[in-house]
Amino acid sequence: MAHRLGTTCVLFAICMATQLTVAQRATVPGDSPLQNHSDIPQAFPNFAQALTELSLKRHPDVLVVAFHAQIPGETINRVIAINQAQWGKFLWRPSDEIDTDTAKTQRTVVQVIPATHRMEVHMPLHTKTGDTIATFVCVWSFQDEEEAPELMHKSQKIRDEIASSVISIAQLLGTP
Repeated sequence: MAHRLGTTCVLFAICMATQLTVAQRATVPGDSPLQNHSDIPQAFPNFAQALTELSLKRHPDVLVVAFHAQIPGETINRVIAINQAQWGKFLWRPSDEIDTDTAKTQRTVVQVIPATHRMEVHMPLHTKTGDTIATFVCVWSFQDEEEAPELMHKSQKIRDEIASSVISIAQLLGTP
């Protein structure tokens, strides 16, 4: 009798957990930007994430390092790598307009936000051969807006360090 009761409790718990999971999935529509996963299964951590970690280690003053790229077979750009603390909120999330346009237009976009003392630098990431394959982002904290040119220069230096080891989008998305 005790064995049956134990088995019944385990089965009940499994059923409840399954219903909860299904109910949670049903609250997020399939095309919602709240779905933080790629539509096509990806290796992770990928080479871009390894480069993110390396950059953060080499440059501890940068707050955020992120890569935005279009996964082959998808029609949108996504965050393919970012600081581990940001994974839950941003990893695999569709990129915003700035990050999507940066790779397309090959223009660098600098956002200086005085109210929060933050600065974002969105730059095209080129391969060794010069092809643009992603958007590379550095986010900084500053005391004075006059630091913007120096922080932009630091961002470009970090991007250029990374670009020398990147040969393709497949490499960025592949295992390190």
